[in-house]
Amino acid sequence: MVKSLLAALLVLASAAGAADGAGAEPVAGSLEIALKGHALVARLSLPAGQVVGFEHAPGTDEERMAVRDALGRLSEARNVLEPAPEALCSVTRQNAGSSLSPPVSTPPARFTGRYAWRCQQPDALLALDVPLLEFINGVPLDILLLTPSGERAWTLKAPDTRIPVLED
Repeated sequence: MVKSLLAALLVLASAAGAADGAGAEPVAGSLEIALKGHALVARLSLPAGQVVGFEHAPGTDEERMAVRDALGRLSEARNVLEPAPEALCSVTRQNAGSSLSPPVSTPPARFTGRYAWRCQQPDALLALDVPLLEFINGVPLDILLLTPSGERAWTLKAPDTRIPVLED
């Protein structure tokens, strides 16, 4: 089920990119979220320059530590999204990667994350808090949200750190 939700997100993201008409990398990060049944999945993509301040292979101990610290933070789902406690969601997947980690790929460098939760009370999932917005220091996130009630897209930026999911 998680794989089918991620595939649906890929299709939606491709359609959104095609609608923009340009293949250029956005300055904003992106956070794609899908809720289907008891499964909540999210996919994150952030420009490395916005996260660690550079897009080249880390060449100093300080740069390597910045990449390690960012990956450590992004590897914890609770540092990215916090579902409303009433939904009783538990993390089933959390991982992060970066094109700045060996082997380093060509720019534009990105940090990515994939997360999944199983929610016992998905009807109680009224909102998601986004602690990530405090970590990325003012970088906006292009949000794509797919729920049983439809698809919504918008840009979220601190101090707004809450994503409304389901209507009351």
